[in-house]
Amino acid sequence: MDYTPNYKNYSLDELLDAQKYIDKESFPERAQELELEIANKLKDPEIKAEFEELETSKRYATFWPRFWAAIIDGLIFTALLYIECLLFGVEYSHQNMVLQAVNGVQYIGYVVFMHGFYGQTLGKMVMDVKVLDHDTETDITLKQSVRRESVNIAINSSWILLLLSISISLQQLGSVPEVLTYLIMGLNSLATVWALSEFITMLFNEKRRAIHDFIGKTVVVRL
Repeated sequence: MDYTPNYKNYSLDELLDAQKYIDKESFPERAQELELEIANKLKDPEIKAEFEELETSKRYATFWPRFWAAIIDGLIFTALLYIECLLFGVEYSHQNMVLQAVNGVQYIGYVVFMHGFYGQTLGKMVMDVKVLDHDTETDITLKQSVRRESVNIAINSSWILLLLSISISLQQLGSVPEVLTYLIMGLNSLATVWALSEFITMLFNEKRRAIHDFIGKTVVVRL
């Protein structure tokens, strides 16, 4: 009995799926037949347009990969902060604002460096996504990476200034002025709103660009 598939009866999606999983070394002729049939299907303008739209959609479907990449990077820096606390004899605590500010500065430096030189953090490498220039879809520059993180840089810089102000106030006055307490609450709220707006923005545009992507003129794609 002949088990050779008749690829002429396959839809384009079925052909592409078969091409993805076929063992080309064991079945070179069948693989070649697949490629030929795919090429024939794509000669139809409607099918070609549908295929290109599907490929574009897949390329920019990065919401969940980016989400998990952020989780991976966050876990890496949580572990790094814990190790640093052990090395320097500092008590580890998520409530310690100084520790969180230091970790934030380190994290932003890491993100700017990795994106500026590699287009990926370690988390993005694991999830197989990369940051590219939006207009050319080539590697981004270090300048773009800095611009992309500019809001986070501003928020963390404000945190450091507030912490310094609190430290000085405690030394000179023995207490924290009420205005600094309100500023901390306001900065916390701002950071929360910014984080939420990033995720919301990604959900409502075709290329899943967050606000920082628009600022940096970047886009994240699947590899």
